[in-house]
Amino acid sequence: MLCHKESLRGSIMSASSADSSLQPLVRLLGHARYVFSGLLLLTVVLLSWQHWGMEKVVELTGDHFPVSVEDDRGGGGASVGSLERKGHDLIVHCHISRKSSWPYCKLTFEFLKDGAGMNMSGFDYMTIDASYAGPGKSNFGLVLANAEEGMTKLDQWQTYKVNQIDALDLPADGRLLIPMKWFGVAQWWKDMAKPSLEHSAVAIDNVARAELMISGEQEGESVFTLHRLRLHGKMISRDLLLMGVVAAWVLCAVGWMTILTLSLRTQLKDSKAAIALLSEVNKALELEARDLAGQVHIDPLTGVLNRQGLRAALMSTSNLLSDPMAVIFIDIDHFKRINDMHGHDVGDDVLRKFANVVSSGIRSSDRLVRWGGEEFLIVCPMTNVYQGQILAENLRHALHQQTWPAGMRVTASFGVAQHHQDDEVGVVIKHADQELYRAKQGGRDRVCAHMAPDRGATAEAA
Repeated sequence: MLCHKESLRGSIMSASSADSSLQPLVRLLGHARYVFSGLLLLTVVLLSWQHWGMEKVVELTGDHFPVSVEDDRGGGGASVGSLERKGHDLIVHCHISRKSSWPYCKLTFEFLKDGAGMNMSGFDYMTIDASYAGPGKSNFGLVLANAEEGMTKLDQWQTYKVNQIDALDLPADGRLLIPMKWFGVAQWWKDMAKPSLEHSAVAIDNVARAELMISGEQEGESVFTLHRLRLHGKMISRDLLLMGVVAAWVLCAVGWMTILTLSLRTQLKDSKAAIALLSEVNKALELEARDLAGQVHIDPLTGVLNRQGLRAALMSTSNLLSDPMAVIFIDIDHFKRINDMHGHDVGDDVLRKFANVVSSGIRSSDRLVRWGGEEFLIVCPMTNVYQGQILAENLRHALHQQTWPAGMRVTASFGVAQHHQDDEVGVVIKHADQELYRAKQGGRDRVCAHMAPDRGATAEAA
C-alpha cells in the first residue's frame, strides 16, 4: 500500500509539468458538466410531462363525423331504431323486438375519407359519457371496423376486420373508461372471413367506422343518450419519447466523446511522455483503489468478509441469490467468558481459528461473513434448508475436533434458514437469527433450522 502511494505521488509530481498544456481539456470537462446536467433536466421534464400531461383527446360525438342508426330489420328482425340530436347529445330510440335471435340497434360513426380511416393505435383508452332508460339494465358493445390493405374491399362489409368488446354496462354515474387493449377480434368474424394468420390479430390503425351496439334482454322501448364518446392518448407515446431521449443521450455522448478525442489528440499528439505519465497515474490509482476496496470489504481480524463485503458480493455475484439458497447464522458459545477468563488476545486467536475452521469446511462458492463480535454468517447458494442443516452439523462436529488456545473447548450454536422466491435477504437472515436464538435457548452447541410454513414449523438437530 505504501509503495502504491509513493508511486502515485511520484507520477503526479512528474505530470505536474504537463498540467499547463491540459488546461483547455479541463475547461472542456467543465462545460460537459453543464451540458449533461441540462440534458438530465430536460429528460426529467419530458418524462414528467408525458406522464402527467401531453394529453391528446379526440371527440367523436357532435358534428365531427357522420353518424347513423341501424337496426336488425335488415336481417329479418323487428327492432326499430331512430336517432335524435339534441345539442351535442346523440339520442338513440330503440324498440327491441325478440323476433330476431339477436335483436339490436346500432349507432354508427363513419371515419372513411378519401378511402382512408382513422388511426386509433396511438390512443390508450376511450371514455363514454351516456345515460340509459328502458327495461332491464343497459347492455351494449363496441365495434371498431378496421380496413386492412390486401384484405378489405370498401364495398364489402364482411371484409372489414371486426374488433369488438361485448357485454358493457353503464355504471351509476354513466361514465365508462374502456382501455383499447380490451378490444379483440370477433370470433364470428374469423369464422366467416377466414383471414390469414397475419390478418388475425387486433388492428386499429385504419378504422373505417365505430359502432355502438345496443341490445336488450327484454322487449320494449330503450333510450340510449350518448353525451360524449372520446379517444384519449398521448401526443407522444412513452416508447417513442424514451427512444428519442435515449437517442439524444447517445448523440450527446458520441458528440462529447468525439470532441474529447479531438481535443486529446490536439493536446497530446506531440507529448508521448505525458501519455506515459498519465498511464502510470491510472495504474497507480487502480492498484490503490483495489487495495482500498479489499480493505473495506474484509474483516481485518479474521480475513473473512464483513457486512459491506457481503453486500458487495450479493450485488456483484449473479448466482449468489439463486434459489435455493441457505443462510447459516453462527454464534460462538460463551465467548464473553473466554475473553473474561483468558483475555482479549486469546479471544482474538479463537476468532481467527474459528473463521479458519469454518472456511475450511465450506465450498468455494459459499461466502463466510463476520457479522459482528463472535457472530458469523454463511451464505450458501444452490443449497436448501436441509442441506444447510447438514453443513451446519458438519461444522459443529469439526469444532469439537480442534485444539483451541489455552486448552479450552470451543463450541457454537447454529441457525439455518432458506431463501425462497420473492423473499428479501433480510427476512432470511432474520429467520436464521431466530433459529440461532432458539438453539442458544435450547442449551447451545446445536443446530436449529427454519422450515417454510407449508413444509412444517421448525426442526432441531443436536
